Amino acid sequence: MKKSTLILFLAVLSQLTWAQKSIEINSWKTTSPQKLNMPVFSEVKNIEGNTFEVSDLLKSTNIELNSKSLQWQNIEVGADSLIWDQTEENNLVLLKSYLSVDQWTKGSLYITLNAFYEVYLDNNLIKTKKNADLSANIIELKLNRGNHAIAIKLITSSENVKFQSEFTYDEEFADCNATASLNPKHFFTINDVLEGNNISSAQISASGKYALISYSETVSESGKSKRYTEIYDLESQKNVFVLRNKNISSVKWLPNSDKFSYVIKLEDNYELFVYNVQSGEEKSIVNNLEKFSGYTWSPTEEFIIWSESITAKKPGDLKRIYGSDDRLPYFRNRYFLHKIDVSSGKTMKLTSGNLSSYLEDIKPDGSKILFSTSRMDYSEVPFRKQNLYEMDVKTFDLTTVWENKIYGGSCQYSPDGTKLLVEGGPECFDKIGINVSEGRIPNSYDGQLYFYNLSSKNIEAITKNFDPSVNSAKWISDNTIYIDITDKDYGNLYEYNIKLKKFSKINLSVEVLSDISYAKKKPVAIYTGTSISTPKKLYVIDLKKKTNTQISFPQKEKFDDIQLGETKPWNFVNKSGTTIYGRIYYPPFYDESKKYPVIVNFYGGTSPIERSFGGRYPVNVWTAEGYIVYVLQPSGATGFGQDFSALHVNGWGFDAIDDIIDGTKKFLEDHSAADSENVGCIGASYGGYTTMLIQTRTDIFKTAISHAGISSITSYWGEGYWGYSYNTGSAKFSYPWNRKDIYVNNSPVYNADKFQNSILLLHGTDDTNVPVGESLQYYTALNLLGKDVEMVLVDGQNHWIIDYKKRIQWHYTIMSWFDKKLKDQPQQWDDLYPEKNL
Repeated sequence: MKKSTLILFLAVLSQLTWAQKSIEINSWKTTSPQKLNMPVFSEVKNIEGNTFEVSDLLKSTNIELNSKSLQWQNIEVGADSLIWDQTEENNLVLLKSYLSVDQWTKGSLYITLNAFYEVYLDNNLIKTKKNADLSANIIELKLNRGNHAIAIKLITSSENVKFQSEFTYDEEFADCNATASLNPKHFFTINDVLEGNNISSAQISASGKYALISYSETVSESGKSKRYTEIYDLESQKNVFVLRNKNISSVKWLPNSDKFSYVIKLEDNYELFVYNVQSGEEKSIVNNLEKFSGYTWSPTEEFIIWSESITAKKPGDLKRIYGSDDRLPYFRNRYFLHKIDVSSGKTMKLTSGNLSSYLEDIKPDGSKILFSTSRMDYSEVPFRKQNLYEMDVKTFDLTTVWENKIYGGSCQYSPDGTKLLVEGGPECFDKIGINVSEGRIPNSYDGQLYFYNLSSKNIEAITKNFDPSVNSAKWISDNTIYIDITDKDYGNLYEYNIKLKKFSKINLSVEVLSDISYAKKKPVAIYTGTSISTPKKLYVIDLKKKTNTQISFPQKEKFDDIQLGETKPWNFVNKSGTTIYGRIYYPPFYDESKKYPVIVNFYGGTSPIERSFGGRYPVNVWTAEGYIVYVLQPSGATGFGQDFSALHVNGWGFDAIDDIIDGTKKFLEDHSAADSENVGCIGASYGGYTTMLIQTRTDIFKTAISHAGISSITSYWGEGYWGYSYNTGSAKFSYPWNRKDIYVNNSPVYNADKFQNSILLLHGTDDTNVPVGESLQYYTALNLLGKDVEMVLVDGQNHWIIDYKKRIQWHYTIMSWFDKKLKDQPQQWDDLYPEKNL
C-alpha cells in the first residue's frame, strides 16, 4: 500500500475501536472506461440556482450492474494503489468484487478512491461520493451469512485513479470468517425469493399456436411490482407483442379462435375489448359495465356471462348480527350474473334476489348455463346448503339440478352436455365417495371427483379408490379427463380414461404443478410449476406424445449464480405402522463429519407441505444459513388417501403431534451430523398451533417459532373468520361443550404450565383468519409463568406477511431467533430488538 494511502487508512482507524479482524479487498472485476459527456448548458444555473456537476452524471447514468452484456476483466490492486494510469476525466468505470461471511456480521467498509462514485451492496445503493479527492469513506455494513456483491460505479477525474478498500469487523464477531474473491456464486436469500421477474400465469389459445404469459417483476429495495403480459407464438418461439397498460386486466383467450379479450377500467366503469392476433384488429364489445368483477365466454363465442359485484351498505355504528357469518364484513355483499350479446353489445341481467349467483359452467352448445347459490343453515353441519340450477339463456327457463345439498361442489359439463363432472369432498354425495376405515370420519378437504347424469340423476364416484387429492380437473374429450392432483408432497397431472376407468400419470418437468391451460383444437397444453430446488418455469406439453418443452424461465441468469444444497427423501414408520413421508434439505457444501443445527418444519393441518420452491417459508434459504432442515407430513394430510387424511378430523393435538416428536427423534438418531442439542421447530397457522402445543409435550426442541398459531381452539373457533366453519371439517360434530378433551385439554394455553425450553411468537396485527389474540394470550400465560418467550407483532399484516419490507424483516426475525438459540449467535437478534427497560 502506498505511504500516503496507508497514512490515510491509519488515521481513520485510530479514531475507531480496534477491530479484531480485517481483510483487504484487492481483487476486482472492472469494465473498460466509457467516455461520458456533460450535457449542454451544464454551466448554466437551473431554477434552484445550481449548475450540473460531474457528480450528477452518476445519478443520471443508468446502467444494469449485473448485465451479461458488460465486458469484464480482472485486476489486482497493487501496493501503489494505482488501477488506471490515465488522466482523462469523465470516464465511467464499473468495479465489482465479492465479500463473503459465514455468520451475520457488523463491520465497516473503508474505501479510498479519487473519483466520483456510488457504492452498491447486493444491487442496493449504500454510499455516494460527490467529489474526486483522495479521501477515505467509512461505510457501516450489516451482512447476513453468505456472499455479497460490492459494486462501485465511478467517474474519473483528471488524475490517475488510485484505489484501496478494506473490510473490518468488531471483536464480538471474532469467530466470523470473512473472505474476498471474484466468485459470484452465492447462497439463496430472501431477496432471491421476493425479487426479480416471475411468471404469474399462462394461457394457451384454442389452436394451440399462441400463449398469453403474464409476468410480475418485483424491483429490488423498493419492492414495487411491474406487471405485463406477453403474447407468445409457440410455433416460432417468438413474442408477438407485449401488453403493459396498467389499466388492462382480465386478459383471456376466446374459446374457439386466436383472439383474446381484456377489460379496461375507465373511472367507475369498464369496457371490454377483443383483439385478433392474426389481423391486428381491436374491437370494443361493450362499455359502461358497472360493478364488474369477472366474465366467461360462451363456447360458441356468441355471448359472455359477467358477474356484478354489489357492496352492501354499511349498517351504521351499531350492527345487528344475523347469524355467525354475518360478523364477516363482506358477508352481505352479493354477486349476480349478466349476459352480453357479442354481436349487438346488449346486456341483460340473468339473476337477482337475496342470494349470490355463481357461474359454474356454460353448456358446450351455448344453450344453457349452470350456476349455483348457497345459503347458511345453522341447523346442520357444515352449516351451508347449495342449490344448483340450469338456465336456458334464451328463454330464461330454469331447471333445478339439486337443492339444499349439504355438501356442495363445483361443476362442469361433459363435452356432450349430458353429464356433470363434480368436484367436492368425500361426502359430496352422501356415502358414495367415502373410503375410510370404520370409526373414522372423512376429511372434507380431501378433493374427489364424481359423474352426475343430468337426466337419470345417477352418480358415480371416480376417485374413491384413488389416493391422491383432486385440486382441479378438465373434461377435455368424450373419453378423457385431465386431473391436477396432490400426490403426497408432489403436485402431479393424471389422465383418466373414462371407458377403461384407468388413471395414468403424465410425466411433467416440474414436481409441483402450479396451473395448466389446455388448447381446445390440438392435444397440447402449457403449464407452470416448481420443483424442490428450482423456481417457477413455463412448459408446453404435447399430450399425445407426452413430451415437455421449456418455454420460459425468467430467473435463469440469477439462478446460474446461486448455490443450493442437496435434498433427499427421509421417511419413517410411525407407532401405528404407517409410513410418514418427509424430506431433508442439506446446507450448501454439507460435510457429514461436522455438526449442524436442525430446523424441523411441519404443518399438521389438512394439506401437506409441498416440495415447491420458495414460498412463504423458503426452506432453501434456511439451509443457506447453515441449518439442516427436516420437513415431514404428519398424520391427517391430504394426498395420501382418505384413510390417512381422516386422521385430521377431531385430531387436534393427537396423531400429528406424536408423529412429529417420534419422527424427529428417529431422524436425529439416523443422522450423526444433526446436532441433537440444537434442534428447533417452526410452523404456521395450524402448524403454529402444533408448535405451541408441542413445546408442552417434549423437550427435544431447544426452541420453537409459531407464526399465527392457535393457543385456544375455543377462541379461534368463535373469533376467527373461518374458525367455526373450518372446524366443521377438522373437528366435525365437536364443540367446546361436548369435546373438552379437544377444546380445553389440547389447547396450548391450558397447558402453558407444562411448557419447556423457549418459543418466539409471530403474528400479523390484522390477522382475520387466526386473530392476534391467540398469540397474545399465550404470550401472557408464558410470561406470567416465567417461561422463555418472545413475541413480535407485524403491524398491518393479515394471516400472511405480504408487504415487501415487512416480509424481509419478518424473515430475519425468524433466522436471528434460530441463530441466537441454536448457534449461540445473538448479535442480529440484539441488533433488531435491543433490550429496553419499560
